[in-house]
Amino acid sequence: WTNYKEGIYVGYRWFDKANAAVSYPFGYGLSYTSFAYSAPVVKAGKDGFTATVTVKNTGKVAGKEVVELYAAAPGQDMDKPVKELRAYAKTKELKAGETATVTMTFAAADLASFNEDANAWVVEAGTYKLMVGASSRDIEAELTTEVAAKNTPVAVNFKK
Repeated sequence: WTNYKEGIYVGYRWFDKANAAVSYPFGYGLSYTSFAYSAPVVKAGKDGFTATVTVKNTGKVAGKEVVELYAAAPGQDMDKPVKELRAYAKTKELKAGETATVTMTFAAADLASFNEDANAWVVEAGTYKLMVGASSRDIEAELTTEVAAKNTPVAVNFKK
């Protein structure tokens, strides 16, 4: 029998909560070029959310960028991590100076946490901060979206 005392604070979630310095943040990667992010947008849809961001290769050689989207819950009703990875996408190879728009989608149920008192997965109501960047510590853009349903149980489908 193993007793996991860290709860939801595993890996990058613990380092973010402790505001501890790390050598290589979650999602960290090296490239021979550099990228800039602009024009972030998030839209709520029937089944979830769609976020877009424009990525520009600002370096001198061609390269690809992995764009990561993190969500920070209001954290009023449940203990929540500082941020959690919710979506990611990779650009095509961008030549120096070239831009591409990256689209990431995630379901509303992806914002759910397990509420032990209710014995159900629930989505907390409030303002969610969405952060777009190259790693958990290299956040290039921030957005907000409102979630209205107060502690609404949701069906969570786990993928195999």
